[in-house]
Amino acid sequence: KNSGGGNEQAASLPPPPLPDTMVDAAIPGGPAADIKVTTSDLRGQVGRIQNQVKEIQEVVRMYSSTTGPRRVRRTKVEHMSSEPQDTNPYSRLMALKTMGVVKNYERVREFSVAVIGIGGVGVGVVEMLARCGIGKIIIYDYDTIELANMNKMFYRPEQSGWNKTMACRHYCSELNPDTTFEVHNMNVAAEDSRAKFKETLQSGSIDRKQGVNVVVGCVDNMEARQLMEQMSEELQIPYIDAVVADDAMSGCVQLIIPGRTGGLEASPIKSHMDKRPGACPASLPTTDSIIAGITGQNILKYLLGFGEVAFLIQYNAITNDFQSRMTYPDPRKAGGAPGTPGA
Repeated sequence: KNSGGGNEQAASLPPPPLPDTMVDAAIPGGPAADIKVTTSDLRGQVGRIQNQVKEIQEVVRMYSSTTGPRRVRRTKVEHMSSEPQDTNPYSRLMALKTMGVVKNYERVREFSVAVIGIGGVGVGVVEMLARCGIGKIIIYDYDTIELANMNKMFYRPEQSGWNKTMACRHYCSELNPDTTFEVHNMNVAAEDSRAKFKETLQSGSIDRKQGVNVVVGCVDNMEARQLMEQMSEELQIPYIDAVVADDAMSGCVQLIIPGRTGGLEASPIKSHMDKRPGACPASLPTTDSIIAGITGQNILKYLLGFGEVAFLIQYNAITNDFQSRMTYPDPRKAGGAPGTPGA
């Protein structure tokens, strides 16, 4: 009797609520120690798993849907062609070579770019690089999509809760399947992420034998910007800093080449406002798009060696003013100067 109905009754009862803290006395195979796992930690892990499931379900739904327009994913293109055909995804880009603007546009597929921060500016940079046929893009962000992001990004409301990196890769890889995407859900400024961040930059080339060609920072956190500048100097990799001011009415793009140009001390936008209840930085998609466009253009000009590269360009949306100037290294700092890829 007890082995039958009693067990069925017990199985039907809901599990007891978790205490605030669960304690395990020892680590198997290791020294005895208390392990405290709070229910908030568990909820956080469950939340992350639920978000990943939502992402997978959304991808499956989009590809299996029998309603609406048919989704067409183009096949990969082995070689860039300048043939002026409607079926050639690179005909308009290769026309830059035909018209004498760029001598070697097909080299764009040899380069690898790291983009840190997939916010209003970052998503624009990644999208433009993908559309331009860049060889590899490495994306870093630790945040998830929220409805508050809809004013400045290509994400959709139903993607709320997705990791920004996952959604960005999904969207941009459909635009250009020839571009390789690598994503890292990490806060690069966090102490426990810095070694991994440096490692991925060092081995970020397409063949993973060298570093990335350019590091692009699209963040509003001064600590993260300074860390990227530090990594740039340590690894001798050019760093492009793209930032928009708190009021969304100005922004700047700065190219920092270790040993050859000035650093973040020359930036007119040093930091963003302190976070406080009931307030947040303003965001205007038009300003973000302008700064993203300047950033993408500067990346291409630097890598492919055409036109005049902007070392520091400022934009003022109120006065419609653009200012560009050179920056110079601090003579107290020592450092080498990497060659220009497009030279």
